[in-house]
Amino acid sequence: MKVIKRDGRIQEFDIGKIQVTLENVSDEISKPLTASDIKKLLTSIEKAVYSRNQEEIRSSEIFEIVIEKLEKAGFHDIAAAYKKGKD
Repeated sequence: MKVIKRDGRIQEFDIGKIQVTLENVSDEISKPLTASDIKKLLTSIEKAVYSRNQEEIRSSEIFEIVIEKLEKAGFHDIAAAYKKGKD
């Protein structure tokens, strides 16, 4: 799957980039995620991205999926910090 970045560039979807970002954000607010939490979140995010059955997805759509999955899993503080980092 291809990701359309905000500046129009196109890249391959890489769940590893989301993992690094989530780890960094959670560490920055002193609420580190466990390996198990990260695995569950990444699986859920990846499933949501691919379930759209599209060849391309906008990075903003992925951003919304990540926020939704963090909120749904109860990681409200991390979701807020993730949103703030995007501003």
